[in-house]
Amino acid sequence: MGPPRQGSSQKAPRGKKKPSQTPRRTNQGKSAPKEKEESLIDLSATIPFTLQQLLLNVFKSALLTTTGPTNSEPRQLDTKTLIQTIKSHLYNRDFDSAFTDASGDLLRAYALRWSSTRALGYAGIFKALFKDVLESPQASHAVNRHVVCIGGGAGAEIVALAAIWRDLLDESESDQKALVDGVANASLNDETPNGETAPPCSSDQDQLSTSPAPLTTSSRPALTVTAVDIADWSAVVDSLASTIASSDVRGSKSHAAPLVDPSRGCFTVRARRSDVLSLPDDQLRELLHLPASAPQPEGETPATVLVTLMFTLNELFSTSMAKATGFLLRMTDLLQPGTVLLVVDSPGSYSTLKLGKGNNKNSASSGAEAEAAASAPQERSYPMKFLLDHALLSVAQGKWERVFSQDSRWWRRDAARLSYDVGEGAGLEDMRFQVHIYRRLGE
Repeated sequence: MGPPRQGSSQKAPRGKKKPSQTPRRTNQGKSAPKEKEESLIDLSATIPFTLQQLLLNVFKSALLTTTGPTNSEPRQLDTKTLIQTIKSHLYNRDFDSAFTDASGDLLRAYALRWSSTRALGYAGIFKALFKDVLESPQASHAVNRHVVCIGGGAGAEIVALAAIWRDLLDESESDQKALVDGVANASLNDETPNGETAPPCSSDQDQLSTSPAPLTTSSRPALTVTAVDIADWSAVVDSLASTIASSDVRGSKSHAAPLVDPSRGCFTVRARRSDVLSLPDDQLRELLHLPASAPQPEGETPATVLVTLMFTLNELFSTSMAKATGFLLRMTDLLQPGTVLLVVDSPGSYSTLKLGKGNNKNSASSGAEAEAAASAPQERSYPMKFLLDHALLSVAQGKWERVFSQDSRWWRRDAARLSYDVGEGAGLEDMRFQVHIYRRLGE
């Protein structure tokens, strides 16, 4: 989970105009080849506004107030002061104070301010993935699914996944009810093409219900989310997870609480505090794949279908390019064919990494120093996307396919239709990002 980025473009120096954005010349009659499945992924998908509002209400209900010592009244966070403190740490690039060593109140305020917006933006991406790339929850005989969110401790991925899981369950039950109603309303006295009366239904058809049958334990779709982060977000994750299943959250007629009803579809969350760059292979394997011995509500070990790096990969590369590349390659070896990798990060220069050192332009340098400086590696800039493609498509050649890639995309909030009053300085905002989607191939 990377820090938020303020603004999306750099201002031109005073007195100078920005160069005009003239389109590049292209060969007439030739178009760049598209990714094989890019046309099948519609990232403009979204969830209903009433469900978006329920998502925001989960954040507000879970994090805005906190309980103190025993018998004390719940208190509301001073979000204005806390957010100013977070912004100060981020401005000074003091990420330890902002996240790793932060107090519980500071982490709650961060999630209220930034995770809520990101969750709304992520929901559309996740919905597109589950509908167009991954299988829907009712497919494959309700096989349990496992999603791993690297850097997902702040809760945006968790609540977004809960919201699209609710949306997909609603769509599944609506389709099932429409099918049942269509069969139940069919006239049993329709004549056959030969003018004969159709025979009466069998005893099984006579007992057909006009509403979907309740899901049994063995048939309920299940989704397990593992949120991994270097900071201790366990209190935030626990509060969000319990609120997702709570009927006390304010909802609407169209989308009443809880966000995910356990009786309809099992949604399980687990939090892990780990530095993925330094994890040994056996512990990384345990993060990516739930152990078969782990107790599961449906009695079946979930299969890992999706791994996410949301505003996280650039920070990993910034920490250590070698370790981040090694992590991607180790993860490649541990993931099963068909697993999808989703990378979302800041666009443009925000996700450009520099290697080497700049020239020493001090004219007073000695000849030996100048010669040494000239022979030293020169500073070069590498976009995060280039490093990602190099690791997955070149070094791990033949093990991944890229199914979607977009260097810059906007998600825009609908402020007129959404209400989110959690304190001064904690309103919703638009989000600009780059997105890349890969699928693990068979050997």
